[in-house]
Amino acid sequence: MKDLIHSFDRVVGDWVAALPRWLRPLMLLFTLIGQPPFTVGVAAAVLGYGAALNKPIYIAAGLVSLITLAAVSLLKLVLRRARPRNNYSKNMWFKSFSFPSGHAAGSLVSFVMAALIIGNKWPEFAVTALVVAIIGCFFIALSRIYLGAHYASDIIGGWIVGGVGLAVVIYIVK
Repeated sequence: MKDLIHSFDRVVGDWVAALPRWLRPLMLLFTLIGQPPFTVGVAAAVLGYGAALNKPIYIAAGLVSLITLAAVSLLKLVLRRARPRNNYSKNMWFKSFSFPSGHAAGSLVSFVMAALIIGNKWPEFAVTALVVAIIGCFFIALSRIYLGAHYASDIIGGWIVGGVGLAVVIYIVK
């Protein structure tokens, strides 16, 4: 199984590495948008919105999102997978382990949750908000591989953790 995962990481990594260098500024932007201050900020804003309006479903959704983000950090500490060796990961300001990707999990649970809440409040924007969130999550994840911060399997792991949290949020919000 380990060989299969490494092969998957190599194939996807080679494909992403072949993307043009002029995409780097865009990838840096997507990585920035996926940073914890943004994903935690969205989760905290939903929680605060719920508290301000006395809406328990939004409080619960925000809490689930925050718990999901904490679970990713805990999994990183337990699993301790080293990041890819390159200049980007070497020069990261905040050092952490690679698996699962916090950017992938955090963007999925937080940004899609926000899109669902926008869709509940303004149904005419539901599809647009969801499409923007999903495309954003894809490019955030792609940026992490492109920049060399993660292996592709780290992204899949992040999406799984984020997806579990999002499933709970969907159950709460719907």
